[in-house]
Amino acid sequence: MRGLFGLLCLLLCLGAHAREPLTVIYDSGDTLPLEPYLPKRAPQEKVTTQKKNGQLAFNLPITTPSMQPGKATVTPKALRYLQQPLFLVGADQVSRDWLAERREQLIQLGAVGLLVEAKDRQEVEAVLAIAEGLRLVPASAEGFAAKLGLTHYPILLSKEGWEQ
Repeated sequence: MRGLFGLLCLLLCLGAHAREPLTVIYDSGDTLPLEPYLPKRAPQEKVTTQKKNGQLAFNLPITTPSMQPGKATVTPKALRYLQQPLFLVGADQVSRDWLAERREQLIQLGAVGLLVEAKDRQEVEAVLAIAEGLRLVPASAEGFAAKLGLTHYPILLSKEGWEQ
């Protein structure tokens, strides 16, 4: 479970360091480009949304195939490694209503959120508008959702377990 938390922290911090320039330590003059040896990627729509602390880039659509909107089973399973509460929401109406109802509580808890499902920029912007004052990152939760056995969102994860 510690590795899971480390991965989550890495993903949240990765965007901040992705634009730093590379430092060349040694160049013999025989350097060749790496691009011809890498597999070709399928093009994805890139969307950037303005945040107060800078810009955040992400790919659309955002998907978490193992999760869907619905009623989650509340569990007291302790997540002791979780340093601050984490919530998962989608762009669906159930998630939007849940986020609007709990926004102030989430702010007081210092919760960080993941937007785990969104088809297009309009959906992302609509959820970000509701989440004003919260840190909400558009990203798939596929990796750790499977490890924790999470199948439904919206959901709030904390040291005490998870709830809806």
